[in-house]
Amino acid sequence: MDIVLIGSGNTATVLGRKSLAAGHRILQVYSRSENHATRLAGSLNAKAVTSVSSIEKNADLLVIALQDEAVADFVQALGVIRSLLITHTAGALSIHEVRNAGDRYGVLYPLQSLRKEIEILPVLTLLVDGNSPSTRDQLTDFASGIAETVIQADDDTRLKYHLAATLVNNFTNHLFAVAESFCEKENISFAVLQPLMEETVLRLQHISPRAAQTGPAFRNDLRTLDKHRRLIKNDPAVSRLYEMFTKEIHKSAPAIRFKP
Repeated sequence: MDIVLIGSGNTATVLGRKSLAAGHRILQVYSRSENHATRLAGSLNAKAVTSVSSIEKNADLLVIALQDEAVADFVQALGVIRSLLITHTAGALSIHEVRNAGDRYGVLYPLQSLRKEIEILPVLTLLVDGNSPSTRDQLTDFASGIAETVIQADDDTRLKYHLAATLVNNFTNHLFAVAESFCEKENISFAVLQPLMEETVLRLQHISPRAAQTGPAFRNDLRTLDKHRRLIKNDPAVSRLYEMFTKEIHKSAPAIRFKP
């Protein structure tokens, strides 16, 4: 397919590289920043454009990979291009966010944390939808060539996956950042925790997170909990997180507990 990428950030970069590797052609990269558009276009053998009026109308697919709040304004500026299949890449936006741009439209939502500076392309899951069965099938066929897993998902299903992804990725990464700050403050190495973090995720391929739960809150180890609380008593932000997770983990533990 001949593709026009709208955006030059993480999603546009990874989808562009995946598409190019699958044999598709990137015709243009659009960005309001000429430097950003030129940089990404150069890596994809594409043309950089910074004007909406310069966007190629005879492409097969236009992928809007912008921040959620920018999609509506871009669609309004784009106008109607009936020849193009137009998609956005957002998990929390309705498919109809782009309906005013053409007769065929849909969604290509990557259920993955994407970073444009990482050279190794990630394993990719794409959630796909289209405004008609034929459009949905066309996007599914395209997605199957660039992603390891493809799921057809309507607005409600996609939003549920988006929320679940926020829990397992964004919230978890925030805890990593909190732990990193704690390690720096206490002059211990965050890198020492790397094997533990990896094992925590890898074991979920074999058992449920509920079955994998361990720790002092789970086993009601009051002495250790008290030591932890004293260690972080002068850090209100960490203390709040510690108490919240301790309470929730304690509630999820079996009724029979070890005595301290």
